[in-house]
Amino acid sequence: MHYIGIDLAWTYTKESGICIIDDFGKIVYCESKVFSDEVIVSIVEEYAQDGAIVAIDAPLIVNNETGSRCCDGALMREKIHGRHLSLYTCSRSFMLKHYGIVRGEEVVRAIRNKMPAFSLNCDPCNKKHVIMETFPTGITLGLFPDAFPIKYKIKSKVEFGVTKSEMGRMVDLVRRLSDFNPPGHNAIDFFNDSLGIQALSKKGFKNLEDKLDAFLCAYSACWLANNSGKVFGDDQDGFIVLPVIEKNEVHVSRSTGVTVYNKLVRDKIPEIIEQSGKQAIYKKVSGQEYLESLNAKLGEELQEYLDSQSIEELADLAEVVYAILDDKNISLQEFELIRKQKVQERGAFKEKLLLKEVIDG
Repeated sequence: MHYIGIDLAWTYTKESGICIIDDFGKIVYCESKVFSDEVIVSIVEEYAQDGAIVAIDAPLIVNNETGSRCCDGALMREKIHGRHLSLYTCSRSFMLKHYGIVRGEEVVRAIRNKMPAFSLNCDPCNKKHVIMETFPTGITLGLFPDAFPIKYKIKSKVEFGVTKSEMGRMVDLVRRLSDFNPPGHNAIDFFNDSLGIQALSKKGFKNLEDKLDAFLCAYSACWLANNSGKVFGDDQDGFIVLPVIEKNEVHVSRSTGVTVYNKLVRDKIPEIIEQSGKQAIYKKVSGQEYLESLNAKLGEELQEYLDSQSIEELADLAEVVYAILDDKNISLQEFELIRKQKVQERGAFKEKLLLKEVIDG
């Protein structure tokens, strides 16, 4: 038996995430890229020989011509662990107008044409070939209510550095699943550690986000095969199924009220944090760990400069460069000689030349 999570793009040009967990709770496949429906079906077929539950983050049944689906409204009206959820509602006319298709329906149809044993069913318990719709934000609330909300998705009005820190917190929460029933194993091996997250570009971050959402869908399928979940809507007009743990099973997180960074900071930052009345938890690093932290910081500062075009961010970038030189025992004078030699050999950028093509011969 396998549990397949699909973070499905609503168009054929965007990346989708696919994650597959085996019966022992281990990830056996996790990827994010542009998948055609045919490739998705072939992956499902490969892992469904002994049965599979496929949990998809996308509308799978959209019968309403306008307005929102009944399941969307039902989910937003009900509190889960004392909180309301919101989600992107859709209608058939809207999706056809903006996307030309209801892709979730297309994928379900393609899977069932190839493997007729699959059914759209909101109760996967004791069933071998099931497709269902789920929702990663709802999954995080259902499984990690003490840490919710976890704002790890890129938003235009949220600073990218803050989003990266939230992703680090989400990845830390995934570690908890090894203590859940059923347990989730080796997930952390498939996602960047906090230092790696800080160095990601927005494109790389989106790739990680898609894989993580697919993993949440896959683990949700695994959990729902063994436990009763929360169902909104029905098999006729659309449904969403979420895993919701009992209150007595909540693993209270030390991260409540804690912002996780796990990144290199300037020397006076802990003192500034303490002066604000907060507690800074930090450690001193050295050797390879220090160099890796500097490299991650270099990527972080470069991305922040690219996003803001701020001279202050450029100064931060230069400070990291100086720290790397110091760690490699290279003086500023030596560095300047290297820079001047490259200018002499290859020129600088004063002429503002943009190379467009090179033609052989």
